[in-house]
Amino acid sequence: MYRAVVSAMNHPDPFNPYMGLFNFRSIRALSRTATEVDVVTPRPRAPPVGPYSEFGEIPSRHDYGSHEVHYPRFLYLLPQKLFKYTLSSRSFADMLPEYVSTHFETPDICHAGHIHYDGYGLASYCRSDDIPLTVMGRGKILNNFYDLSQISRRKIRETLEYADGIFCVSESLARIANDITDTPKATVLPNGADPSRYPTDNERAIRQELGIDRDTTVVMFCGGYTERKGINEICAALDDIRGDDVAFVFVGHYGDLRTDLISALKASHHDNYRVLWEVPPLGLRRWFAAADVFMLPSHAEGRPNTIYESMASETAVVASAVSGIPEQVEDGETGLLIPAKDPDALATALNSLIDDPETRERLGANGKARLVSKGWTWDAHGRRLASLHEAIIDDGELPASEVLN
Repeated sequence: MYRAVVSAMNHPDPFNPYMGLFNFRSIRALSRTATEVDVVTPRPRAPPVGPYSEFGEIPSRHDYGSHEVHYPRFLYLLPQKLFKYTLSSRSFADMLPEYVSTHFETPDICHAGHIHYDGYGLASYCRSDDIPLTVMGRGKILNNFYDLSQISRRKIRETLEYADGIFCVSESLARIANDITDTPKATVLPNGADPSRYPTDNERAIRQELGIDRDTTVVMFCGGYTERKGINEICAALDDIRGDDVAFVFVGHYGDLRTDLISALKASHHDNYRVLWEVPPLGLRRWFAAADVFMLPSHAEGRPNTIYESMASETAVVASAVSGIPEQVEDGETGLLIPAKDPDALATALNSLIDDPETRERLGANGKARLVSKGWTWDAHGRRLASLHEAIIDDGELPASEVLN
């Protein structure tokens, strides 16, 4: 057993219960391995009035059962594009070491939910106390690394160079991380989903409760209402997607293209659709159980959690062949892969599955079997994370066999 301090700025709080659920699930899985976990989730200082004033209502601590979370404050300046890697980053990095030193026992290792801010903020604490540091490498920062400003790239590179281990959710991201650092130190640590939590055996009853006919084909999207997630391609494809006995359900909790999507749906020949906001996890799992096809025409990704959730719920997948998605989806076996930014290909793939329920069922069943055989579950994630930490604590670095070539 060992003690870890985890920083995860992107983590739920009592006023933002759906923020960073992947970090919550990762930490919960780690705590189940008997690791002693102290968690810090820094939050911006709240203005007295305005759209961010609710941050002032966030408590200093909150107990989630599996772990308690501390919510210290730092100076977060808007607009984010101007200040994220400068003043806000400096405020975060100044606050975090002092807070960790004051409130937690000295850990055996520190773990960052993201490279920046979390990893950058923990690095100075780890340097001063000679504590190993690991960071999670996720899609947005690594996929966009070479498009970032010089100061942004410098801080990210410094963090990755200092870290003893970089844990990426996909092979494609691990290769990017290894290209950035002088010494390769990235390995793959998949997220996952637990099939037992998806009520697929109750699909008929769930559909009845949701007002969906038994023979209706449900096409689902879950993600941000953003350009990067392919909302524009979905809008462009709508008129070419079969409309007979097809229902669309869209689930998201961020993004500025939601109104554009609603306008496109209203203007299309489709009349059976729902555009939802902030669906609780239990409700989301019910939608996955009810869905026949999951679509994700993203421009860039790591390995999307929503595809793991589709696999856990035996839902066929139509997704872009970008980044880590082909590592998850076997084209023609567990889903259909399409080119990114191609609404015609999206419509063609969806229509082929709308017209062929037997293929949909085969792809969905194969997806679940692949998820189970690969061990893409949160429990497996927690065990692997603990094993990687223990190797670094014992040897000072990741074993060579763990580093992606």
